[in-house]
Amino acid sequence: MKIRILGIGSPFGDDRFGWEAAEALRHSAAMNAVAPGRIEIQVLDRPGTMLPAHWQETDIVILLDAVRSGATPGTRHCLEAPDLPGTGMLCSSHGFGIAPAIELARALGNMPSQLLVRGVEADSSWTGFSLSPAVADALPAFVVDIAQEALALTGFYSSFTANRA
Repeated sequence: MKIRILGIGSPFGDDRFGWEAAEALRHSAAMNAVAPGRIEIQVLDRPGTMLPAHWQETDIVILLDAVRSGATPGTRHCLEAPDLPGTGMLCSSHGFGIAPAIELARALGNMPSQLLVRGVEADSSWTGFSLSPAVADALPAFVVDIAQEALALTGFYSSFTANRA
């Protein structure tokens, strides 16, 4: 089983959250415990219509991104593709984010077997170039949760437990 983790964002403020999370995962001890090639981690700069191309030949995709839902900044969100607002709508090239990219992939028959979206609520009032304090505070626990989820999806925890018995 192959998992691809895609950190999505841009270099501006909280929108860089997906990048920061992906980089933290890439350098985590948990990811180094997995056999090479089982989990791939990439950072993408506003991929738009090209997003589905990044999950070719992948069983499970985990998208990491900043979220704007009106929740308190730093709130963690765990969604699956059908849960995203805007999925099920007609595709357009304007404002092409994750939801329209998923719709495009569905229309083209290019969906992974499982697509998970994990994010943290951005601070809409933050104007800095780095992460806002609330989002930066949420990052370490978020990374631990994603690492555990990815390891569980690979069966790493199952094989580790069986080998210890």
